[in-house]
Order: sequence, then structure tokens, then C-alpha cells
Amino acid sequence: MKQKGKEMFPDIVATVSLKDKNDIEKTVEELNMNDKSVDIVEFRADTLSDTSLENINEVLGALKSKYTASPILFTYRSKGQGGLGDFDHETYYKLMQDIICNQKADYVDVQLDTYEDNLMNCITRAKNNNVKIIISHHDFKATPDVEEMFVTYEKMAELGADIGKLAVMPNNEKDLLSLLNAMNRAYHQLDIDVVGISMGELGIMTRITGGLFGSRLTYGFVGSEAAPGQLHVKNIKEQLALYNQ
Repeated sequence: MKQKGKEMFPDIVATVSLKDKNDIEKTVEELNMNDKSVDIVEFRADTLSDTSLENINEVLGALKSKYTASPILFTYRSKGQGGLGDFDHETYYKLMQDIICNQKADYVDVQLDTYEDNLMNCITRAKNNNVKIIISHHDFKATPDVEEMFVTYEKMAELGADIGKLAVMPNNEKDLLSLLNAMNRAYHQLDIDVVGISMGELGIMTRITGGLFGSRLTYGFVGSEAAPGQLHVKNIKEQLALYNQ
């Protein structure tokens, strides 16, 4: 899937954190107002007040009926990976299978900590249904060393991800360089697209400069910030434009 030639300008993912269907109209209005700054919309199912499978599908369907300008990335982020989700493994797997097999999203984020058999089944069914899989891993405590991060990307590639996403927490400036180094190495050596993010205030620059090191996507928000250090999509677009002058 790897795409060469656009490294400096990654696609901008606009994360939306809805509570219920009442938030859709305002969210769609903001997405439309920032249409030139949005390439993909990430629907965070774990932020819903009611996370029953029925309600998740209902709100996702309502959003898609009102917003059709960009592809949809479906994410259910567990508490262990920095989200609000508390599904057990089997419920999480059932949700992923439903979204993938019924083509309810163009991209689906599947966490690396998913049981491997379940993860492999998701990937197989995604390929059969023309759904792109992002395998993700988040470390909110620290930044592993370069080799460990590269091995994580390597594992994502071996599992069959279309995109491997790694987000880590920096404790100093050297950690930023470590993340960018690992991502750049993965970009050149592995046959998948990669995403690398250093989170928090210290890591903000990686959300802007990551494309220079091979990051396929960068994540911003509309509405409210969904991760530490996340920028509004308009801000990201404006800062990326500085590199095109």
C-alpha cells in the first residue's frame, strides 16, 4: 500500500468525539467549515455515552448520512490504550467484525493488543471487504528505544496491516528523535505505510513534521481534543502549508 512522494504532506485525520446523536449536526457543520483541512474523519465510538453495539451503529449511520465528503475511520479505543472503552476482548472483536464485514467504514483501527487470532481474522476479512486496517499501539508512559519501536512496526507489517500506527509519550527532546528515527527506518524498510506520533505538548512538532520522516497520516481534531497534544485540523493544515512555500 505504501505511497511514495507525498511524505511531507500526510493526510489529515479529523478525530470527532461524539457523545450522542445530538452532537452530529454541530460536528458536521465544523467538518464542512474545515473541509480543506480534512482528508479522513475518525469516528471514536468509545466516546459515546451509550456504547451498546446497537447505539454505536445507530450514531455511526446517522453521521454517515449527514457527512459524505471524506472517508470514515472507525476506532474504538480501550482504556488501556488511552481511550474510554471497556469492552472485553470478545465484544471488541464482535464490534470490529461487524464494522468490517458490513463495510461500515473505509478504515478500521485495530489495536495491537487484540488477541492475535482475532486480529488476523479482522485483517483477512478486511482484505475481502476492501477495508483498510490500521494496527495501532499507544504507550502513554514512555518512549521505547528505537529498536523496540521498529520491532513494533515490524510486527504490524508481519500481521498484514495496511498502516502501522505508533504513538508514544516523550520525556525529553531525545525521545522525539527516537520516534522519528524508528518511523523513518520502518518507512524505508517495511512494505506498509506508517504513522508515528509523540504525544503531549512536547511532541506537538511530530504532528507537523512527521511527514518528512514518512508518516502517512497526522491526527487533529474538530470539536474537542481527543489525545494529549492534538491540534485542530485547521492549525495543522496551516502549519503544513508553510513547508510548501
